[in-house]
Amino acid sequence: MTTPRPLKIGLLLVCLVGLIILAFWMGEFVYKGRNQGKDLVSRSNFAKLELMLHIYYQEHGAFPPTKYQPVAGGPMHSWRVLLVPHTTSPFAESHSKYNYSQEWNSPNNLQALGRMPYFRYFRMDDDENTDITNYLAIGDDDEWPVKKPLRSRLVTKGKDRFLIVEDPDSQIHWMEPKY
Repeated sequence: MTTPRPLKIGLLLVCLVGLIILAFWMGEFVYKGRNQGKDLVSRSNFAKLELMLHIYYQEHGAFPPTKYQPVAGGPMHSWRVLLVPHTTSPFAESHSKYNYSQEWNSPNNLQALGRMPYFRYFRMDDDENTDITNYLAIGDDDEWPVKKPLRSRLVTKGKDRFLIVEDPDSQIHWMEPKY
């Protein structure tokens, strides 16, 4: 006995519709899981930065300035560079080769810290092929460059405050003394 042709077509259509619904459902499930993973990475990175800021505070009695200028009129350096000694040992050892009397992007400083595999402290992902940071901080004299809502964390110690902001679209080199 053979199945009538309209019944075969009907079953085929039901299966196709079912597969499409299943694909959309699975896609939504994967999308939500991916976003939850990004959220966990973001929280982890904020926690690492907050810990480094507290260690810096403990050693210096204040949070780092967003732009560090050791000598008036001299070159400026990023707050992120000041946190490097509070990362893993190999990265912290490389910090000893960084020269604060030179510009942040001098050949010596870029060689010392420019492309380190420990860059993950200042990025939302583990892409080691870029030196762009996603973690910014705003100082008293900075005008905020982004006009959209971003994740942030306010780190406080007594009356001192330090605001870290996560910008997925940042185009700022992690060593650049900007935000």
